[in-house]
Amino acid sequence: MPLAMTPKQAKDFDEKGFIILEEFFDQAELDRLLAAIDEVGDRIRAEKDLGPDDPFAVRNALAHHEAFLDLIDHPRMLPLVVDAIGWNIQIRTTHLDYRPPYPEDLKDRISGVGKGEDHQAGYRNVGWHPDLASDDLFMAPSLDGRLPFMEMKVFYVLYDMTETDCGNLWLVPGSHRRQPAELFGRENGSDPEGAVELRLPVGSAVLWRTAVWHCVGPNLSRKTRKIIHVGYHYRWLRPTDYNEQDPGLIERSSPVRRQLLGALSPKGDPMGPDPYYHPASRHWMSEDKDDVPLREWAQANTRP
Repeated sequence: MPLAMTPKQAKDFDEKGFIILEEFFDQAELDRLLAAIDEVGDRIRAEKDLGPDDPFAVRNALAHHEAFLDLIDHPRMLPLVVDAIGWNIQIRTTHLDYRPPYPEDLKDRISGVGKGEDHQAGYRNVGWHPDLASDDLFMAPSLDGRLPFMEMKVFYVLYDMTETDCGNLWLVPGSHRRQPAELFGRENGSDPEGAVELRLPVGSAVLWRTAVWHCVGPNLSRKTRKIIHVGYHYRWLRPTDYNEQDPGLIERSSPVRRQLLGALSPKGDPMGPDPYYHPASRHWMSEDKDDVPLREWAQANTRP
Protein backbone atom coordinates (compact mmCIF):
# COMPACT_ATOMS: atom_id res chain seq x y z
CA MET A 1 0.00 0.00 0.00
CA PRO A 2 1.21 3.54 -0.67
CA LEU A 3 2.10 6.06 2.02
CA ALA A 4 0.52 9.09 0.35
CA MET A 5 0.31 8.77 -3.44
CA THR A 6 -3.15 8.46 -4.95
CA PRO A 7 -3.86 5.98 -7.79
CA LYS A 8 -4.09 8.92 -10.22
CA GLN A 9 -0.71 10.27 -9.09
CA ALA A 10 0.87 6.83 -9.35
CA LYS A 11 -0.48 6.49 -12.90
CA ASP A 12 0.80 9.92 -13.90
CA PHE A 13 4.24 9.27 -12.42
CA ASP A 14 4.47 5.99 -14.30
CA GLU A 15 3.09 7.17 -17.64
CA LYS A 16 3.89 10.89 -17.85
CA GLY A 17 6.94 10.75 -15.59
CA PHE A 18 5.89 13.54 -13.24
CA ILE A 19 3.28 14.73 -10.71
CA ILE A 20 2.33 18.37 -10.09
CA LEU A 21 1.36 19.61 -6.62
CA GLU A 22 0.18 23.20 -6.88
CA GLU A 23 0.64 25.47 -3.84
CA PHE A 24 2.47 22.77 -1.89
CA PHE A 25 3.94 25.18 0.67
CA ASP A 26 1.95 27.23 3.15
CA GLN A 27 2.84 30.91 3.51
CA ALA A 28 5.08 30.44 6.55
CA GLU A 29 7.15 27.78 4.77
CA LEU A 30 7.40 29.92 1.67
CA ASP A 31 8.46 33.01 3.63
CA ARG A 32 11.17 31.01 5.41
CA LEU A 33 12.59 29.65 2.15
CA LEU A 34 12.57 33.06 0.44
CA ALA A 35 14.33 34.64 3.44
CA ALA A 36 16.93 31.87 3.29
CA ILE A 37 17.52 32.52 -0.42
CA ASP A 38 18.06 36.22 0.31
CA GLU A 39 20.48 35.41 3.12
CA VAL A 40 22.50 32.93 1.08
CA GLY A 41 22.38 35.24 -1.94
CA ASP A 42 23.83 38.16 0.01
CA ARG A 43 26.71 35.96 1.16
CA ILE A 44 27.42 34.63 -2.34
CA ARG A 45 27.36 38.09 -3.91
CA ALA A 46 29.86 39.33 -1.35
CA GLU A 47 32.17 36.32 -1.73
CA LYS A 48 32.01 36.16 -5.53
CA ASP A 49 31.74 39.91 -6.19
CA LEU A 50 28.42 39.59 -8.01
CA GLY A 51 26.00 42.40 -8.76
CA PRO A 52 22.28 42.38 -7.82
CA ASP A 53 21.27 41.33 -11.35
CA ASP A 54 23.81 38.52 -11.72
CA PRO A 55 22.55 34.92 -11.66
CA PHE A 56 24.01 32.34 -9.31
CA ALA A 57 23.55 28.67 -8.51
CA VAL A 58 24.40 26.66 -5.39
CA ARG A 59 24.95 22.91 -5.29
CA ASN A 60 24.72 20.93 -2.07
CA ALA A 61 22.38 23.71 -1.02
CA LEU A 62 21.29 21.70 2.02
CA ALA A 63 24.60 22.57 3.67
CA HIS A 64 24.08 26.33 3.18
CA HIS A 65 20.91 26.90 5.19
CA GLU A 66 18.68 25.00 7.59
CA ALA A 67 15.60 25.89 5.53
CA PHE A 68 17.06 24.04 2.53
CA LEU A 69 18.13 21.09 4.70
CA ASP A 70 14.58 20.70 6.00
CA LEU A 71 13.33 20.05 2.46
CA ILE A 72 15.06 16.69 2.17
CA ASP A 73 12.68 15.01 4.64
CA HIS A 74 9.71 17.37 4.43
CA PRO A 75 6.88 15.55 6.22
CA ARG A 76 4.40 15.99 3.36
CA MET A 77 6.89 15.27 0.59
CA LEU A 78 8.95 12.36 1.92
CA PRO A 79 6.00 9.92 1.83
CA LEU A 80 5.46 10.74 -1.86
CA VAL A 81 9.16 10.31 -2.60
CA VAL A 82 9.23 6.88 -0.92
CA ASP A 83 6.09 5.88 -2.80
CA ALA A 84 7.83 6.86 -6.03
CA ILE A 85 11.30 5.37 -5.58
CA GLY A 86 11.34 3.31 -2.37
CA TRP A 87 13.11 3.57 0.98
CA ASN A 88 16.66 2.48 0.01
CA ILE A 89 17.65 6.02 -1.00
CA GLN A 90 19.86 9.01 -0.28
CA ILE A 91 20.22 12.56 -1.54
CA ARG A 92 22.02 12.86 -4.86
CA THR A 93 21.83 16.66 -5.20
CA THR A 94 20.25 19.79 -3.77
CA HIS A 95 20.37 22.70 -6.19
CA LEU A 96 19.37 26.33 -5.66
CA ASP A 97 18.99 28.37 -8.86
CA TYR A 98 18.60 32.18 -8.77
CA ARG A 99 18.13 33.81 -12.16
CA PRO A 100 17.10 37.47 -12.51
CA PRO A 101 15.40 38.72 -15.70
CA TYR A 102 17.60 38.72 -18.75
CA PRO A 103 19.18 42.00 -19.86
CA GLU A 104 17.26 43.69 -22.66
CA ASP A 105 20.09 43.23 -25.16
CA LEU A 106 20.10 39.48 -24.47
CA LYS A 107 16.32 39.09 -24.74
CA ASP A 108 16.33 40.19 -28.36
CA ARG A 109 18.56 37.28 -29.34
CA ILE A 110 16.70 34.45 -27.55
CA SER A 111 14.34 32.15 -29.40
CA GLY A 112 12.91 28.85 -28.25
CA VAL A 113 14.21 26.89 -25.28
CA GLY A 114 17.27 24.84 -24.47
CA LYS A 115 20.87 25.86 -25.02
CA GLY A 116 21.29 29.20 -26.79
CA GLU A 117 22.62 32.71 -26.36
CA ASP A 118 21.54 32.71 -22.71
CA HIS A 119 23.67 29.66 -21.94
CA GLN A 120 26.69 31.33 -23.51
CA ALA A 121 26.02 34.45 -21.39
CA GLY A 122 26.29 32.43 -18.16
CA TYR A 123 22.67 31.54 -17.41
CA ARG A 124 23.40 27.80 -17.33
CA ASN A 125 20.62 26.78 -19.68
CA VAL A 126 21.49 23.49 -21.28
CA GLY A 127 19.94 21.79 -24.26
CA TRP A 128 17.21 19.19 -24.04
CA HIS A 129 18.44 16.20 -22.04
CA PRO A 130 17.62 13.48 -19.53
CA ASP A 131 19.82 13.47 -16.44
CA LEU A 132 22.47 10.74 -16.21
CA ALA A 133 22.77 10.54 -19.99
CA SER A 134 25.39 12.51 -21.88
CA ASP A 135 28.69 12.00 -23.64
CA ASP A 136 30.63 12.11 -20.35
CA LEU A 137 28.12 10.48 -17.99
CA PHE A 138 25.88 7.44 -18.18
CA MET A 139 25.81 6.12 -21.72
CA ALA A 140 25.00 2.47 -21.09
CA PRO A 141 21.21 2.18 -20.85
CA SER A 142 20.12 -1.35 -20.07
CA LEU A 143 16.40 -1.40 -20.89
CA ASP A 144 16.25 -1.79 -24.66
CA GLY A 145 18.16 1.46 -25.07
CA ARG A 146 16.15 3.29 -22.40
CA LEU A 147 17.44 4.68 -19.11
CA PRO A 148 16.63 2.54 -16.07
CA PHE A 149 14.86 4.26 -13.18
CA MET A 150 17.75 5.32 -10.96
CA GLU A 151 16.68 8.66 -9.52
CA MET A 152 13.99 11.30 -9.20
CA LYS A 153 13.84 14.95 -8.23
CA VAL A 154 11.45 17.33 -6.55
CA PHE A 155 11.26 20.74 -8.22
CA TYR A 156 10.20 23.48 -5.78
CA VAL A 157 8.80 26.67 -7.35
CA LEU A 158 9.61 29.71 -5.18
CA TYR A 159 8.37 32.45 -7.51
CA ASP A 160 5.31 33.05 -9.70
CA MET A 161 5.84 30.81 -12.71
CA THR A 162 2.34 31.11 -14.17
CA GLU A 163 3.44 33.06 -17.26
CA THR A 164 5.40 31.89 -20.28
CA ASP A 165 9.11 32.60 -20.78
CA CYS A 166 9.91 33.31 -17.13
CA GLY A 167 12.51 30.58 -16.67
CA ASN A 168 9.97 27.75 -16.72
CA LEU A 169 10.85 24.09 -16.53
CA TRP A 170 10.00 22.30 -19.79
CA LEU A 171 9.25 18.56 -19.87
CA VAL A 172 8.28 16.02 -22.53
CA PRO A 173 5.61 13.79 -20.90
CA GLY A 174 6.34 10.09 -21.25
CA SER A 175 9.83 10.59 -22.69
CA HIS A 176 11.40 8.52 -19.90
CA ARG A 177 10.04 5.52 -21.84
CA ARG A 178 11.91 6.55 -24.96
CA GLN A 179 15.54 6.10 -25.92
CA PRO A 180 17.89 9.04 -25.28
CA ALA A 181 19.34 8.34 -28.74
CA GLU A 182 16.08 9.70 -30.20
CA LEU A 183 16.68 13.01 -28.47
CA PHE A 184 20.37 13.31 -29.25
CA GLY A 185 19.80 12.33 -32.87
CA ARG A 186 17.18 14.96 -33.70
CA GLU A 187 17.88 18.16 -35.61
CA ASN A 188 19.87 20.59 -33.45
CA GLY A 189 17.91 23.60 -32.23
CA SER A 190 14.45 22.05 -32.54
CA ASP A 191 12.21 21.33 -29.59
CA PRO A 192 10.95 17.74 -29.11
CA GLU A 193 7.39 16.97 -30.10
CA GLY A 194 4.99 17.13 -27.16
CA ALA A 195 7.15 19.46 -25.05
CA VAL A 196 5.22 21.15 -22.22
CA GLU A 197 6.09 24.42 -20.48
CA LEU A 198 5.15 24.19 -16.80
CA ARG A 199 3.34 27.33 -15.66
CA LEU A 200 2.81 27.02 -11.92
CA PRO A 201 1.91 29.27 -8.98
CA VAL A 202 4.51 30.13 -6.36
CA GLY A 203 4.90 27.42 -3.73
CA SER A 204 4.18 24.52 -6.08
CA ALA A 205 6.17 21.30 -6.30
CA VAL A 206 6.79 18.78 -9.08
CA LEU A 207 7.90 15.18 -8.50
CA TRP A 208 9.54 13.92 -11.66
CA ARG A 209 11.69 11.16 -13.09
CA THR A 210 14.93 12.72 -14.28
CA ALA A 211 14.94 10.41 -17.30
CA VAL A 212 12.15 12.63 -18.65
CA TRP A 213 13.57 14.93 -21.33
CA HIS A 214 13.75 18.45 -19.96
CA CYS A 215 15.36 21.87 -20.13
CA VAL A 216 15.00 25.38 -18.70
CA GLY A 217 13.29 28.05 -20.76
CA PRO A 218 14.57 31.62 -21.08
CA ASN A 219 13.62 34.26 -18.50
CA LEU A 220 12.26 37.10 -20.60
CA SER A 221 9.99 38.32 -17.79
CA ARG A 222 10.49 40.87 -15.02
CA LYS A 223 10.58 38.12 -12.41
CA THR A 224 13.56 36.47 -10.76
CA ARG A 225 13.64 32.71 -11.15
CA LYS A 226 13.98 31.14 -7.69
CA ILE A 227 13.80 27.36 -7.57
CA ILE A 228 15.26 24.47 -5.59
CA HIS A 229 15.73 20.93 -6.83
CA VAL A 230 16.10 18.03 -4.39
CA GLY A 231 17.32 14.84 -6.04
CA TYR A 232 17.00 11.33 -4.59
CA HIS A 233 18.66 8.17 -5.84
CA TYR A 234 19.57 4.72 -4.56
CA ARG A 235 22.11 4.32 -1.75
CA TRP A 236 24.45 2.25 -3.90
CA LEU A 237 24.97 5.13 -6.34
CA ARG A 238 27.43 7.94 -5.69
CA PRO A 239 26.03 11.45 -5.10
CA THR A 240 27.19 14.34 -7.26
CA ASP A 241 27.23 17.16 -4.69
CA TYR A 242 29.38 15.60 -1.97
CA ASN A 243 31.53 12.67 -0.99
CA GLU A 244 30.59 12.89 2.69
CA GLN A 245 28.52 15.51 4.45
CA ASP A 246 29.95 17.51 7.36
CA PRO A 247 30.28 15.27 10.45
CA GLY A 248 28.64 17.93 12.61
CA LEU A 249 25.61 17.95 10.31
CA ILE A 250 25.39 14.16 10.47
CA GLU A 251 25.75 14.16 14.25
CA ARG A 252 22.79 16.48 14.85
CA SER A 253 20.49 14.76 12.35
CA SER A 254 17.74 12.24 12.97
CA PRO A 255 18.36 8.62 11.87
CA VAL A 256 16.19 9.03 8.75
CA ARG A 257 17.92 12.27 7.84
CA ARG A 258 21.34 10.66 8.34
CA GLN A 259 20.39 7.98 5.83
CA LEU A 260 19.28 10.63 3.34
CA LEU A 261 22.58 12.46 3.87
CA GLY A 262 24.43 9.31 2.78
CA ALA A 263 25.69 8.29 6.23
CA LEU A 264 25.81 4.84 7.78
CA SER A 265 25.11 4.11 11.42
CA PRO A 266 28.33 4.62 13.45
CA LYS A 267 28.59 1.02 14.61
CA GLY A 268 30.86 -1.47 12.87
CA ASP A 269 33.02 -1.29 9.77
CA PRO A 270 31.48 0.38 6.68
CA MET A 271 32.64 -2.66 4.67
CA GLY A 272 30.82 -5.19 6.81
CA PRO A 273 31.77 -7.66 9.57
CA ASP A 274 34.61 -9.31 7.57
CA PRO A 275 36.15 -6.37 5.67
CA TYR A 276 39.50 -8.05 4.90
CA TYR A 277 38.38 -11.37 3.39
CA HIS A 278 34.78 -10.61 2.48
CA PRO A 279 34.24 -6.85 2.14
CA ALA A 280 30.62 -5.89 1.52
CA SER A 281 29.69 -2.21 1.36
CA ARG A 282 26.89 -1.35 3.74
CA HIS A 283 25.68 1.16 1.16
CA TRP A 284 24.86 -1.87 -0.99
CA MET A 285 23.64 -4.13 1.80
CA SER A 286 20.52 -3.22 3.78
CA GLU A 287 20.51 -6.03 6.33
CA ASP A 288 21.27 -3.73 9.28
CA LYS A 289 18.11 -1.79 10.10
CA ASP A 290 20.17 1.01 11.63
CA ASP A 291 21.66 1.77 8.19
CA VAL A 292 18.23 2.13 6.59
CA PRO A 293 15.84 3.58 9.20
CA LEU A 294 13.68 4.83 6.35
CA ARG A 295 12.52 1.23 5.88
CA GLU A 296 10.89 1.07 9.32
CA TRP A 297 9.64 4.64 8.90
CA ALA A 298 7.92 3.63 5.67
CA GLN A 299 6.39 0.54 7.24
CA ALA A 300 5.08 2.58 10.16
CA ASN A 301 3.58 5.26 7.93
CA THR A 302 1.99 3.04 5.26
CA ARG A 303 -1.77 3.57 5.06
CA PRO A 304 -3.88 0.59 6.19
